Amino acid sequence: MFDWFWSGWYGGTTSSGGSTSTSSVPEMDAASGTLAIAVVLAALVLAWEIKRRRARN
Repeated sequence: MFDWFWSGWYGGTTSSGGSTSTSSVPEMDAASGTLAIAVVLAALVLAWEIKRRRARN
C-alpha cells in the first residue's frame, strides 16, 4: 500500500529472500552540524531584530 512512499522517500530499500539492498545516506560531521545550528540561530536573531525594529517605529 505504501510502496510509493518507501521507494520515493527512502530510496527504494527492498528486502527479498533474506538479502537487503540499502541506499547510501550522506553523513553529517560535527563541524557541519555546528555550522547548521549557527545558520538557524543567525536566522532567528535576524528575524527577532527585524520584528523589534518594526515594533519600535
